[in-house]
Amino acid sequence: MFELPIELQCYCVQFVDPGSLKSLRFVNRATLPIATEALFRTVVVQSSNESVAKFTHILGSPKLNLLVRRVIFNTDEDPDPYPHLYRDSPPNEEKEPLESFLNALCDVGKFSNPKEVELKFTRECAAPEPTPFSYSMEVAETVSFRTDVLEAFLEGLNQSEKPALGVDSLTIKNLQDWTIDEIYESDSFQVMRSRLKKLALQITTENASQGSVDLDGCHRGFTDDLPGHGLRPLQPKLTHLTLYSANCYWGIYPFCDLRGIFFPNLKSLVLGNFTIAHDWQVGWILSHGSTLEELVLDNCPIITVLQMEEEHKLVNFPLLVPLPQAGLLRPRYLKHVDLRWYHVLPRFQSGLPKLGHFAMGKGNWGEQEMFEERYELVPEILNTRYCMFRCGIEPSPWCEGEKSKAKKMFFVGGFGSEATVVEFPDCLVEDVDALCNLLEEVEGR
Repeated sequence: MFELPIELQCYCVQFVDPGSLKSLRFVNRATLPIATEALFRTVVVQSSNESVAKFTHILGSPKLNLLVRRVIFNTDEDPDPYPHLYRDSPPNEEKEPLESFLNALCDVGKFSNPKEVELKFTRECAAPEPTPFSYSMEVAETVSFRTDVLEAFLEGLNQSEKPALGVDSLTIKNLQDWTIDEIYESDSFQVMRSRLKKLALQITTENASQGSVDLDGCHRGFTDDLPGHGLRPLQPKLTHLTLYSANCYWGIYPFCDLRGIFFPNLKSLVLGNFTIAHDWQVGWILSHGSTLEELVLDNCPIITVLQMEEEHKLVNFPLLVPLPQAGLLRPRYLKHVDLRWYHVLPRFQSGLPKLGHFAMGKGNWGEQEMFEERYELVPEILNTRYCMFRCGIEPSPWCEGEKSKAKKMFFVGGFGSEATVVEFPDCLVEDVDALCNLLEEVEGR
């Protein structure tokens, strides 16, 4: 390693774990500055007085302060697992934000050269008022807790003495869909948002006994807040965009209308749990063809059949006529979608001429590491690439191809002899060929 040029040595140590970097600092005089720069490039702050004290030491040290490029704040040591999923589980004890942690959030703008900041909440959340579908309203990180943290975080980001050279990359993991309007309307949020070039959001929603898709917060977060507050104002500058839902599918229901939103400088787009049933959704991706160099679709199925009630139909297919009642109390609507991946992938091949990295498949959702590992996704053709939507089915209206491959049937539109039987698409060969052709084209560029 020591025979390599200094630039390559600096590059290599970026992949060394913190423990080894600490040891590397003491190998010889040559490794000390290289390892020190890599070690303090990223600062991770936990919600504890001990962790905040280390943060404060680095912030107050002129030499170390200059090295920091990325700051990560974790409100919890284990943010992803749900501690309880059933009604008889012990309740969570509500947390209050640690004062020293809030102070650290307020001080993040005092670093000299920060470029990236990340804020990670727990995945479990609940709306401020009880809902009929909730397992339990007693969660540790309440809306009040999250609001206090977000306000301190945004205040800190806008205290940079050199805003033109300040943070331009923001990551928020497990942002609750139910976020109060005062956050989005605050001067701090609008100032921070005005200089962003890279945004990565994973939105979490309340876990519910009949699925999260019927909760008000879910629709507020994806249908209103995301396009209105999160995306539309970022159009002029944004170059990298990542959008994930931690708990539920989104795009079709809850509906997210991306039409009219265009990023003229977008280079990288990553979508997680995004559902596709409209040609305009594919067209929206293709509208960025003159700049897009990277496209990652993590667990993003095409929805081939939708059985809907009025609220589902209105936002997606408003002109659709109802099915014969067949004894049902509420009108039902049935929509077949002809879109297939072997239609979409060739359009990506021809319509995204600058694409240099493409992946589709399913990341590590089981251990909730898909968000952090999104750029490691391997392109695959999986059974989960197609899905169906059937309202009224518990615990979720989504019927995934992987879970239905044994019967390959989906019953919609009624009961018994009045039911419509629909098979999952049988186009494995066509989809594989289309993906191979796209990857061959991308790799050859």
